[in-house]
Amino acid sequence: MKRKIQFIFLHLFFLGSFVSVQAQVKHGDTLQFKDVYDSAYGIKIYDALNINIGGDSTRSVAKGYALQGWMEDYYPDKQVLHKGYYIDGQLKAYKNYFPNGQVEREFKMTDLNKSAMTIYFPDGKVRSNIIYASGNTLKEEDYYPSGQLEYVEENDRKAGCYIQRKFYNQNGKPTSLLELTDPKRKIYSSKEYYDNGNMKEEGQVVYNNGVRDYQKSGKWKFYDESGTLKEEKTFAKGGESE
Repeated sequence: MKRKIQFIFLHLFFLGSFVSVQAQVKHGDTLQFKDVYDSAYGIKIYDALNINIGGDSTRSVAKGYALQGWMEDYYPDKQVLHKGYYIDGQLKAYKNYFPNGQVEREFKMTDLNKSAMTIYFPDGKVRSNIIYASGNTLKEEDYYPSGQLEYVEENDRKAGCYIQRKFYNQNGKPTSLLELTDPKRKIYSSKEYYDNGNMKEEGQVVYNNGVRDYQKSGKWKFYDESGTLKEEKTFAKGGESE
């Protein structure tokens, strides 16, 4: 009940605070874009301050106290780099920005246990959508700059295994598909593809919790690049059986 009340309070507070945030905002650091941006992961220097996605660091003010309330960081030209709301030095909601003013990422709590992050390319197209639960990634979708889906991963946080994991090339064709078909026995359908889009191999894998691995099981089919069946093999616990 205490957590529920806290979440409702925070939600209402955020709604009200956005209206008058400029009157309350603290002015933080001035940073160069080259020092905060990673071409592979974006502006993720603030992730360590976000306990909701696994961060364990805190931010302090000049006197050494944990930061409370709204804080903005800037680029040298005074353009906003980061605007976040902190409680006890940790982020609860925030946006990061590119030097052109475009939002680079936005994080917010969606309910008591879940939160969401949307990351963008400089032109405003979505780069990633991520849903977190209790500090762990529940679902992630990544996109190419064209807007085409590149990768999707969904996890069963109780069982500690995938629900699905799929990769696609820039033309939208699948390159690797793994999908849970039998949740009780942790059996998956697995398919791999050649660059030309033809099937390379297909079969079942089983998640072995003891070794935390996905192992080939049963009959597998293997194809050449033209899509013609080349051979069939039978597997048990990841190894080929006689």
